[in-house]
Amino acid sequence: MAEFKMIDAAAFKAAGVRGRFAHATPRAVKARFDRRAERVVVGLDTGIEFAFDPRLAPGLSEAAADDLVGVTVEGVGSTLHFPRLDADFTVSRLLEGFLGPMDWTRREARALASRENGKRGGRPRRSAG
Repeated sequence: MAEFKMIDAAAFKAAGVRGRFAHATPRAVKARFDRRAERVVVGLDTGIEFAFDPRLAPGLSEAAADDLVGVTVEGVGSTLHFPRLDADFTVSRLLEGFLGPMDWTRREARALASRENGKRGGRPRRSAG
């Protein structure tokens, strides 16, 4: 199961100041494999850190500990890359897999459409008819 680490009020406020709400989905800022706990630990831009058992993630269930070392955050924080396995996992899909659907994909698409409409002067007008 995923494990969550509570943050204090100052860390939560700092996450908001850094522009956390500029994205519709949480972004990874750091990732590592903890050999002792046998967990992949991911830090999000929200200040929340979560860990999961890689044996419960599709595609990682048969991976050896040495294969999980060196996990990196790629893109804009949306993807975890395991170089020794040549495997990629999106942060939103990992969270959905452990926590259930959160509808982040659709929210991200709506946010992108809204930004594009804003560049063009706002929401398109409806035709009368």
